[in-house]
Amino acid sequence: MELSVFDLSKHLGVVPDTIERWVRQGKLPVFKKGINYRFDTKELDKWAAKHNISLNFSDIHTPQKEIESVVPLSIAVRNGGVYCDIQGNDVNSVLKSSIEKISNISNDFKTDLLDRLMNREQSLSTGIGNGIAIPHPREQLSYLKSPLVSVCFLEHPVDYKALDNRPVSVLFFILCPALKMHLHLLSSLSFCLRNHSFIDFLKLRPTADQLIEKIEIIQKANQI
Repeated sequence: MELSVFDLSKHLGVVPDTIERWVRQGKLPVFKKGINYRFDTKELDKWAAKHNISLNFSDIHTPQKEIESVVPLSIAVRNGGVYCDIQGNDVNSVLKSSIEKISNISNDFKTDLLDRLMNREQSLSTGIGNGIAIPHPREQLSYLKSPLVSVCFLEHPVDYKALDNRPVSVLFFILCPALKMHLHLLSSLSFCLRNHSFIDFLKLRPTADQLIEKIEIIQKANQI
């Protein structure tokens, strides 16, 4: 099966400009049909396997099915990781430093993801108050195999244009392959962040194991 630039961009959840940039950089298997770039799905499968990316072309011409399964917030945090001493003095620089740290996002996708997160913040800040922001792209990242919640503690708080006008020092990145997963994790995280003791706990900059254990206790007690 052959795909166009537009087909592949929709399937990967990136903009067509990103596909064309990857072609120019020699990062994608591609051939030309006339003046247009085309992609063979068999070659793309090999590329995806090499980069640990989830692709399924069997239903590419049918509406994408919503993934029914969801994972607990604690598992998503384990998938995404916890990172400390993130550098930066404004929203864009801390987003850039954070994305560079997140290990479960392929380097090839980080530029596109950063652009999406910056655009999201420019239209409406994800700073929710109490020194916390929840960055996320408008569209889900279909190339991910499982949802990630990456927690980044900033070295210095930054002005994030948050709802309460307080500077932000903790970022919870919600990165998902499907909308249902995103909504479930956002709901679970919002529940935790309504707990004042959890907010105080974050100020201690817990390790990944400590944070996951705390979330698991809240999950178990409240069945979220």
